[in-house]
Amino acid sequence: MQNIITHFNNYFEIVPATTREHLQECHKLRYQTFCVEKHYFIENEYKNSSEIDEYDTRSAHSLILHKDSGLYAASVRLVLPSFNRVSEIFPIESHLTQSCRHEYAKLVNAPREHVAEISRLLISKHFRQRTGESSTIHGIGNDFGMMSSRQKRQFAAQISLGLFKAIILMSEKHEISYWLALMEPQLIRLLARIGIHFKHLSKHIKYCGDRHVCFENGREVLLGIHRQRPDIWAFITDEGKHSLKAHTSPPLVNIKETALLSE
Repeated sequence: MQNIITHFNNYFEIVPATTREHLQECHKLRYQTFCVEKHYFIENEYKNSSEIDEYDTRSAHSLILHKDSGLYAASVRLVLPSFNRVSEIFPIESHLTQSCRHEYAKLVNAPREHVAEISRLLISKHFRQRTGESSTIHGIGNDFGMMSSRQKRQFAAQISLGLFKAIILMSEKHEISYWLALMEPQLIRLLARIGIHFKHLSKHIKYCGDRHVCFENGREVLLGIHRQRPDIWAFITDEGKHSLKAHTSPPLVNIKETALLSE
């Protein structure tokens, strides 16, 4: 693979969505992908062609800008812990079935003030079509790594890794060390091939298709990437400039005491 850092910087830029204009771009990308294309959500329930929900106000958001076209190629948000109400749940927790809650409580054994949920990760249809990967919202199809065009393979990988780097940057800024995510089994397998490993529940969750509830210590993820793919580690951490803190304090709220585990 061509030098990741050079290639990404030539074509793309990570843009923290901290302005009203950038947030609007995130919401419009989400509407186009989740409402218009995938029909995960009902279009007419959202105003101004923008997909917005109650978690956006407690989230960090990032965009991937394609420099040549000036178009935004991808978007992701990180739903942060609520410091006003520490027992307030993450989006994933509202979709847990009774049968998987006990397993979830054992898996997510971390201080909730340092946990965040990776959410609304997507690559624009325009760029998925460019890479020949229109079937999935993360832009990586079943034939990733086996495509005939090396350039297309690199292009798809750069956007996806750019999103992961954006997650690292947002996590560092907000003192997040642990990640929750809803992932398709296909995406879990693909990430593992490049050194990004997530633990997940044995049962699927029915939400926008079959997905696993995933959880991981971000520092352990970075260590695994460093061992398996030092080139990718160098890219997503800017050669070690960015890192995640170790947080070993007890949870602010025992997961069994939250509303999500109530009968």
